[in-house]
Amino acid sequence: MSRRYAWWIGIFALLMALPFFTADYRMFQMGLIASTAIMALGLVMVIGIAGQISLAQAAFSAIGAYVSTLAAIHSGIVPWFGIPIAALLAGVVGYVLGLATLRLGGHYLALVTMALTAIVQVVLVHWEPVTGGALGLSVPPLAIGGKELTTGFSFYYVVVPVAFGMFLLAANILDSRIGRAFSALCQSEVAAQTLGVNVLHYKSLAFALSAFLGAVGGGFQGLQTSYLDPNLFGIIESVALVAIIIIGGFRSIGGAVIGSAIFVLVPEMLGAFQGYKGLVFAALLLITIVLFPTGLAGLGSVLFSRIQSLVTGRPR
Repeated sequence: MSRRYAWWIGIFALLMALPFFTADYRMFQMGLIASTAIMALGLVMVIGIAGQISLAQAAFSAIGAYVSTLAAIHSGIVPWFGIPIAALLAGVVGYVLGLATLRLGGHYLALVTMALTAIVQVVLVHWEPVTGGALGLSVPPLAIGGKELTTGFSFYYVVVPVAFGMFLLAANILDSRIGRAFSALCQSEVAAQTLGVNVLHYKSLAFALSAFLGAVGGGFQGLQTSYLDPNLFGIIESVALVAIIIIGGFRSIGGAVIGSAIFVLVPEMLGAFQGYKGLVFAALLLITIVLFPTGLAGLGSVLFSRIQSLVTGRPR
């Protein structure tokens, strides 16, 4: 067994043992971190690895949350099947978005993805007979063997293994031909094309993968919160997800976890000063950009390298 997979197995074992030492509410928070991290992971893949700008992640998470919920309400399709179906649908939308934006880049690409988020949110608010409109939708509870999952403990053992699987999938993609193609796109689309990379296909694939992960995260987060509010799937939420990966590290899959943990835990730490949440996140974002351009994950990598060099005596 390679050292890499030994690390993955060790991390998974630690995560599975954690609930036995933590309160139920903390498990609920960990579940929210996991579902948020799945959505953020999609942005790491499309922005950090493939070099494409996207402000559509909230739209993709809305597709995952609403489609799986509507499938459960109207067709009786359980979330175990509804969320994968919704994620595949979001992936198709993401692939089409990539096709439509082939010749776009920079702020033009940002505007197009922002427009998609705005369109999806308008549909959620005004298609009231289907989506519930501005009042939102109640999400049917997830059940296993006829028993509804209502505690943070039970949701943890659903969401965290799913998140672990998504991150393992992303890690394997990065080490594959697809990951190398994404990296080439990030460096230069023109240079990538001269090297034989199908820019049209891989750019669309990056958006499809981001959309798929966004829908999975959105679907499970809807189950955790048990209610869908269309106001939580807008442009501001897409920008917040981008801020999460910038703070955590937009070129590292670990950065998605770090940024998501900060996003979920900081509001609780503020206590009575909830009104300053936006200011705190803005300050964190500014400090990260100025002092730690590679994010907190990059800072961790630097510290680990220095500690390793001190232990082994080898300069790095």
